[in-house]
Amino acid sequence: RMAALKDKYAKANEKKKVWDEVDQRWKNVEDDEKVQESAAPKAKIVGIKLDGPIDTTGKDAATVRAMQDRQRDMVERQAAAKAQLQAQVDAKKAEESNEVELRARLDGRLKEWSEEYGKKKNIRALLAGMDQIMWEGSNWKPVSMGDLLVNGAVKKKTMLAKMKTHPDRTSKLPHEARFIAKRVFDALNQAYDEYIEQGGQ
Repeated sequence: RMAALKDKYAKANEKKKVWDEVDQRWKNVEDDEKVQESAAPKAKIVGIKLDGPIDTTGKDAATVRAMQDRQRDMVERQAAAKAQLQAQVDAKKAEESNEVELRARLDGRLKEWSEEYGKKKNIRALLAGMDQIMWEGSNWKPVSMGDLLVNGAVKKKTMLAKMKTHPDRTSKLPHEARFIAKRVFDALNQAYDEYIEQGGQ
């Protein structure tokens, strides 16, 4: 009976199924093939090495030249990337070192401009004294305390001062100028916010 059953199914599905003597059942041929394919080792993809000679076995002259050009280009790109990264690291270290030096040299002047007897100066006092703290070439025009008593003058001069010292406008200036500008910008923002909170216009 089993032999007859095997013969019947074999004729109908001879290209699709096989009889498994171990499992005593019909199995799809495609399933076995898929299992074998997945178990088969995959070919390893080997790229162009940046160090050492290129394997030119079985390759024609044009292919070898192309591989050599590609290797040379990759080496040059890698070297350029390393040099750029190192330059950025060196620049950051230099800036940090300059920051320490500038803080030691300018903190006293900036504190004298922004504080009095340990208390933060108001916005009018800051604006009136900006010509004493701004960097050379800033083209800041001195403002008197009397000028700042006119209605709307504080807002107008504050906006002008913030434009002069805004980080976006000073990013290309020398480090010392950027250092001063940032400190002035922060102090102006804080003082003007307090001025508005107190009802200033």
